[in-house]
Amino acid sequence: MSTVNNNSSVLAIGIDAAESTVVRQMIEHDEMPALRSLLAEGQWLVVRSPAPIGSGAVWPTFLTGEDPTVHGIYSEWKWLPETMSLGRYEGRHLTPFWQSLAQQGVSIGVFDVPFAPPVGITSGFEVCEWWAHDCTAAGLRAGPDEIRSLVRASPTHPLSANRFFTATPHSKDNLEALAGACCTGVRLRGSLARRLISNTNPQLSVVVFPEIHHASHQLWHTIAGNHPIYGVLERNGTSVKGLLKEVYRAIDEQIGKLISSSSAETVMVFALHGMRPALGFPGFLGPLLCERGFAKLANWRSQTWSKRTMSLFAATKRRAPARLRKLYYQVTPITTTYKLARPTMLPTYDWPNTRAFALPTDQYGWIRINLMGREGQGIVRLDEYDRLCNELDQMLSTLTSEEGELLVHNIVRTAANAEEARGNPLPDLVVHWKDAALASAMKIKGSKVQAQGVSQKSTGQHASEGFCIYRGGRGVDGIVEARELGRLIAESR
Repeated sequence: MSTVNNNSSVLAIGIDAAESTVVRQMIEHDEMPALRSLLAEGQWLVVRSPAPIGSGAVWPTFLTGEDPTVHGIYSEWKWLPETMSLGRYEGRHLTPFWQSLAQQGVSIGVFDVPFAPPVGITSGFEVCEWWAHDCTAAGLRAGPDEIRSLVRASPTHPLSANRFFTATPHSKDNLEALAGACCTGVRLRGSLARRLISNTNPQLSVVVFPEIHHASHQLWHTIAGNHPIYGVLERNGTSVKGLLKEVYRAIDEQIGKLISSSSAETVMVFALHGMRPALGFPGFLGPLLCERGFAKLANWRSQTWSKRTMSLFAATKRRAPARLRKLYYQVTPITTTYKLARPTMLPTYDWPNTRAFALPTDQYGWIRINLMGREGQGIVRLDEYDRLCNELDQMLSTLTSEEGELLVHNIVRTAANAEEARGNPLPDLVVHWKDAALASAMKIKGSKVQAQGVSQKSTGQHASEGFCIYRGGRGVDGIVEARELGRLIAESR
């Protein structure tokens, strides 16, 4: 890390999951004047991140400067090989890059950086989960004491009371309500961020707007309605066209106000990954691995009574009407929903007869090898690892619908070989699906597995490329790695 320079300051603004192609288009059409002005004075950088592994990997990589194989985070949930179970992300083992700066006496301001744990900043401010798309069970945390009081006295985000707000693609009213809540939240966030910076005057500020991430998952079809994947949706015509752009414009307005009110010499606006059209995601990978003999579910007799209870609860929740599920999420405290969800997210496997299994996901297919010496009940020998990965790769790469359309775009391996896999905390294989795999009526050729899509209210999923608009004194190449972005922020002082 370079020597601290107390005579300059940095303002870094994240737009979580903002799509670079949309931002460039809106800049060119003067729909984002603040970013247009910033770009005129700075440069456009492509940000490469570990988004192909999973969206949950990008922010931990940014804030620690480490690759996912080191920090181990790829989702809000993490596989625990010792207990053969899932654990909720809490972030206590992560060290954000700004912690060492704070220890050097640099005043730091941090506002809602996703996945970032509080580090006890005393000069400046830190606010975690004022409102977050990706949140832990810890809830709102803020400091120092005067900042905590300021934040608690401020208006709350309109989505705070209902984090699980659902806007179905067919409902104009729901879509407009979501867009409106996100825009209002953006304005409140911008106002609070300006007040925090004004009150504490930090030398380095990192402020993140997560509203684009939340809105894009349910509003992407409002800016890409002609994409073939949306053919099964009822057309809302022009009545919902551009709703998502309203959120982009609201963020641009707040960015302009933040820059105008700041004395920072270096300003950067960035997104670590983007968005693209989708319609939910495939939910058939786990059953398919069972059908093809890679995994086996435990039968009723072999389960403990606690496992049987959880299995019944999971089945009841899956079959409950949508309105009842919505009410459940509204009235149940978030900490309770996480505790109840954890044991129901993974089926009960017969581990002695399971070589590979699917982990819960929100986009890609994640496969973990039941590796001996790594998994608590592992059965696959180290010398069998590569052969099993190749077998899975071959099976998935040739998977087609009954119409002959390939279902898999590509498969990412997170460990280069069996030796690397021994300490690998990530899924071993990451399956990237083709659009054909998302079709609601799709049938898999040669399979009896029901290929029903999951979470089809989601009309947007993540694209891998991010961007950064950088205005500062450093010369930067046209591409920056997400793990190096924190270093760039720190060394731009």
